[in-house]
Amino acid sequence: MKTNIERHQYCFSFMRSDTGGQKIKTFWGNGNPEAAKQDCLSQARRYASSYENELNQKARDKAARRGDRYAPSHIGVQIVSNSMWR
Repeated sequence: MKTNIERHQYCFSFMRSDTGGQKIKTFWGNGNPEAAKQDCLSQARRYASSYENELNQKARDKAARRGDRYAPSHIGVQIVSNSMWR
């Protein structure tokens, strides 16, 4: 017997603190809409953390290549909105 598992897609918007630029990414969750939303939110938080680390590493690498005397300012990333797609 095959069971159907509900899948829901949520869209999250991530904003950079240095430029205010936004990036949109979608995540899929299983189960009822509330459980899927919590699952997607945890995925989005992990993504925001890795995206922030990636941006800061790129900034440090660029500063090192240019021979800057000071480290670049920290670039923060935050989740600013979300919506359910399906």
